[in-house]
Amino acid sequence: MLAFIATRIPGPVAETADRDPGILTLAFTLARALRNGAETAFARRCALALAAGGPSPL
Repeated sequence: MLAFIATRIPGPVAETADRDPGILTLAFTLARALRNGAETAFARRCALALAAGGPSPL
């Protein structure tokens, strides 16, 4: 669909100065990955504690 739209544009599109340059997207993606990684690591530690017979950390 994007290719169809792009072929119908008569000339190059002017980029506006306030457009997201990708830095914000990158920052939010990294923050999401770190948060998910921390949640996964915590769940893994909880599972190991339960498997060892210890109390649940939750």
